[in-house]
Amino acid sequence: MKLPSKYKLAPMAEISTPALRSIIREFSTDVVLCSEMLSAGAIASGAYHDEPLIRKNESDDPMIYQIIGDSPETMSRAAEILSGRGCYSIDINMGCPAPLITRKIQRARLLTDPDLARRIISACRKKTKTYLSVKMRSGYEHNDTNKLIEFALMLQDEGVDFITLHPRYAKLSFTRSADWNLVKILKQNLKIPVTGNGDITTPETARSRLEETGCDAVMIGREAVKSPWIFRLCENHDNSRTEKITINTEEIFIKTLENISNLLPENLHKSRAHRFASYFTKNYIFGHYFMNEIRRADTIEKMLVIIKNFYLRNPAEILKIY
Repeated sequence: MKLPSKYKLAPMAEISTPALRSIIREFSTDVVLCSEMLSAGAIASGAYHDEPLIRKNESDDPMIYQIIGDSPETMSRAAEILSGRGCYSIDINMGCPAPLITRKIQRARLLTDPDLARRIISACRKKTKTYLSVKMRSGYEHNDTNKLIEFALMLQDEGVDFITLHPRYAKLSFTRSADWNLVKILKQNLKIPVTGNGDITTPETARSRLEETGCDAVMIGREAVKSPWIFRLCENHDNSRTEKITINTEEIFIKTLENISNLLPENLHKSRAHRFASYFTKNYIFGHYFMNEIRRADTIEKMLVIIKNFYLRNPAEILKIY
C-alpha cells in the first residue's frame, strides 16, 4: 500500500482535538490527522462523554482514530464502531509511556506481552473495515533490535497495514534523542509502510529523516501543537517553494480556543485549552509567564481576555515570518 501523505499529526491525549485539527488542516490539505487517544472501553460501551472526542470535522479526512486498551474483545468492538464512522485507519496504541497507565498491560506495556498484542491485533483485524495500524515504541525498558524486528514482523503477519515507530523505549518517555537508526532498520525488515516519529521540529529535520531512513512518512506531535503550520513549511520545503509565509499567531491562538469552545462540551474547555496553550506559548520570549497567567483562568472567556491583553502589551510577538 501507499500512504496518502508523507506527513502525519500524532495522536495526543487532550491535544489532538477537532479544534486543533481544523487549524492544522487550514495549512495543509494533505497531512493525515489523528484523534486524541481514545479509550476502547468507553467507545465499546457507547459512553456519552466520548462522543465529542470521536466527532469528525468535515475537513478531517484522511484521519486516524487511535484506541487504547488491553482486551481483544473490547478493542475489536471499538475498532468496529470507529471504522464504521469513516476514517482512514484504526491505530492501536503500543507507545504511550505514561507510568500511571502502564500498570495495566496496555499501551507501551503491550510490548512486554507479544501474545496479548497478537490477540488484540488479530481480533481488531477481523472487525476493522478500514486500514489497521500500530504506533509503538522501540521497547519498554530498553531497546533490543532483534526483539523489535520480531515484534513488528508479528504485527505485519497478523494483518497490520502500516506501523509508526517512535524510536525511544518507553521508560525514556521523551528524554534523550530518538534513535532514528531503528526506524531505518525496521523499514529494511518490513514489507508494509513505516512511519517515523520523534524530535521533528523543522522541515529540514523532517526531510533528513525521510532520506536517511527510507521511511514512508514522518509523524509530528509536540511541534505541531506549538506550530500548527509546520506541515505547510514541510510541504514548501519539499517542493522548493521560496515564498515567505507570514503567520499571525494571535489569530491562530484565539481561533483555536474559540474552536475548543464551539466544538467541545464545556467540561472539556479548561483541560483542552490549557494543554494547547502550554505548547503554543513556547512561541514567545516570555511564554512561561504568559502560560502562568492562562493557567489561572478556568474558562475560555477569561483565557481570551488574558491572550488579547498579552498581544496588546507585546505587539512584536504577533507575526512570525518563515
